[in-house]
Amino acid sequence: MDQEPVLDLDDIQGNILPGFKKDAQHFVFLRVVDAQLAKKWLRGLAPRLSSAKEVMEAHTLWKGMRRKLGRDPDNLDFLFLNCAISAEGLQKLAVPGIDEFDDAAFKLGMESRAGVIGDPPTGSGTPGATETWLFGSGRKRPDVLLILATDDDVWAARAERELITSARSNGFQRIHVDRGRVRPGAMAGHEHFGFKDGISLPAIRGRASAAAHDFVEPRVWPPSQDFNAYRSRYAAPGRQLVWPGHFVFGYPRQMRDQPEDMRPHSEPPGPTWAKNGSFLVYRRLRQDVVAFQKFLATASALIRGRGFDQNLTPERLGALLVGRWASGWPLARDPHTDRGENQAGENHFTFSETTTVPLPNDLHPLNLADPNGVVCPFAAHIRKVQPRDDSTDIGPMERTFQKLILRRGITFGRELGKSDGDRGLLFVAYQTSIVDQFEFIMNDWVNDENKPHANSGVDPIIGGARDSTILLNNGNTTFPLTVPGGWVVAAGGEYMFSPSLSFFSTV
Repeated sequence: MDQEPVLDLDDIQGNILPGFKKDAQHFVFLRVVDAQLAKKWLRGLAPRLSSAKEVMEAHTLWKGMRRKLGRDPDNLDFLFLNCAISAEGLQKLAVPGIDEFDDAAFKLGMESRAGVIGDPPTGSGTPGATETWLFGSGRKRPDVLLILATDDDVWAARAERELITSARSNGFQRIHVDRGRVRPGAMAGHEHFGFKDGISLPAIRGRASAAAHDFVEPRVWPPSQDFNAYRSRYAAPGRQLVWPGHFVFGYPRQMRDQPEDMRPHSEPPGPTWAKNGSFLVYRRLRQDVVAFQKFLATASALIRGRGFDQNLTPERLGALLVGRWASGWPLARDPHTDRGENQAGENHFTFSETTTVPLPNDLHPLNLADPNGVVCPFAAHIRKVQPRDDSTDIGPMERTFQKLILRRGITFGRELGKSDGDRGLLFVAYQTSIVDQFEFIMNDWVNDENKPHANSGVDPIIGGARDSTILLNNGNTTFPLTVPGGWVVAAGGEYMFSPSLSFFSTV
């Protein structure tokens, strides 16, 4: 669409767009102890920060070498660096205009909003309560976050040490470090419960230049006219096109009162220096893999014994809870067989309507309409957080577009069996309203038994610490399944702002 704005990719940080996508990512949390020294150090850091344009060019080079060689290229690596600052950190640095943001969550911080997003009550001592966090509460609330990303673990470790040493000498105190790593071998791209992650992400509208079709997010539909109905709303199968103002300040958003209208609307409110920046949500999420696996085994046996589904396996029960098979293949397209990874069409499906047009080389059955949650339960994780074409409590599917976030997470911890230590997900998300996007998803959908669909139940994967009941539906009757809470609990986090690169040269 020629009205899509040109994005200032030289000024937007590269983990916002297109995302670092590196095998090793280190997250260094700092606290300001000398504001004047800290400001000077941040100004000096500015030339080292990675822009969206630089990261996109690096990805293009790497992919081109891979196509040319037929394998991953040797000795071609990059070290990316980004920075984010909390509301308290901005105040310490005497940055004006913070009150011009209308996002209460950002200004209060994650610790104060923990109850809103489903964490256990503070003071309860329950795992996930703020007093159990490794950082992000009390005196361990960070002011600044540095994100390092590369495929080389040695390089990442060395860069981390150098940055921390420099920061300590220039007005900062080290609060905490998280080290994320893509899982090894065949489990690369899978989270620790075993499911492929990061398949379905929104696509940002916008162009890289004034050229009419130089889109930041390539439009990859086949040329056939059969796909014309998709082109105006999706960049690729399952990837909704969303106006950039929902992810980056200074650009238009979707029309709020006419969500079906694809024209742009007003920009998100904020100070002038917020342009080309984004709110960052960071959550260290601990996963209890053993408890999850035990539940799948015992619950599937129980359901078989009750005669509700005599062929139910632990693997299929896991797929019912997530909405995808472990490979990432959607349950909506095959409720009985995992078709494997990297299949054409793994994101080409809907929930309420039947998909009628197959993609080239997509040889598997298309999804049938599932308005009653028989094939993919309403409680399934992907149907709770991204209900696609479903009408929900907030209206038609176009309103869902306004709630989407850009996820940039990575796993942490050793493989099960090699260590009894922590393992889980370092969750990172970008948006221009924490309240209306991330917190809406967590509070209004994930942790509400009746939203986005009535009687759906709490999200069984990330739905907080309490036990809940979800309904499985075989088309004839329903089965109430009690799911224990606590499989995924927070162990730290913060709400921050990832400013433009130009911000750092004048802070």
